[in-house]
Amino acid sequence: MNATVKKIENIFRNPYDNENFVNLSNEIFPNVQLVAPDKFRKEFSNYSSHIDGSIHVGNYFTPDNKNILIMAVQLKKATYVENSRSTQRSYARKLIQNGNADAAFIAFYTEGDTKWRLSLVRLDYEMTIENGKLRTAENITPAKRYSYLVGQDEPCHTAISRFKRFITDSLENPEHPTLDELEETFSVEKVTNEFFQLYCEKFLQLTELLEANEDFCIEAEQHNFTSTQFAKKLMGQIVFLYFLQKKGWLGVKAWPNLLSEKEYKNAFFACGAKSRELIPIIYKPVNGGTYRISNNGLESIS
Repeated sequence: MNATVKKIENIFRNPYDNENFVNLSNEIFPNVQLVAPDKFRKEFSNYSSHIDGSIHVGNYFTPDNKNILIMAVQLKKATYVENSRSTQRSYARKLIQNGNADAAFIAFYTEGDTKWRLSLVRLDYEMTIENGKLRTAENITPAKRYSYLVGQDEPCHTAISRFKRFITDSLENPEHPTLDELEETFSVEKVTNEFFQLYCEKFLQLTELLEANEDFCIEAEQHNFTSTQFAKKLMGQIVFLYFLQKKGWLGVKAWPNLLSEKEYKNAFFACGAKSRELIPIIYKPVNGGTYRISNNGLESIS
């Protein structure tokens, strides 16, 4: 079991690799039927502006007779992995319909990019009666709710923990996995509930710890705030820092080390009198018409 989890963790924390994705499929889906895991099909439809092509890795038939397509889809641009979710979902619908399937387990990737998206797209049909006539409505799972962004330098903890539990359940019960259970593994609502439950536990632990600290109680009384207020603000700041880290904004330098002459002039006139006052303090001229940041200058205005 530990070896399986390690293998999945390694796959999620690295750039997309087709052999790894086939291995992942074998770990997640027992008795998967491989179709053409090495055959890349070029896309020539109206999706070809966004999608280069696809690989039909295999099919998995659940114990409740649902057919899940297992696909790898290569996108044309790296930005499409994160931003073109509606196109991905629409393309997945086409694959599901053409494959006479109920859902698709898909890896969306761009060649050479370090991150990729693992998605579950499911089609359901709802029977309704309108004006005395039986009608069929097609429902498709939201692309944003049912996907994980994984790969090198991506925070993959949620995806790893969810699939670890999914595989554990599958090993313990021969009737696993069903499509509903796979959908639950991707469900953001489930993850959100778990997050807030743990957040609440940490908040209560922090509050109790603060109230047991004599120095904190003295400081809180002098400045008229409570342990609850302090804990709430501290945890909010920690969550915000995590958000910055996830976006890749943590540690980004606000001031570049070097400016060209053109960049210096743009910065000098950017904000009127204020920038004309600050820029000469912060940047000092060096050889070749460039300007280097001055640590002494930064300290003087901080």
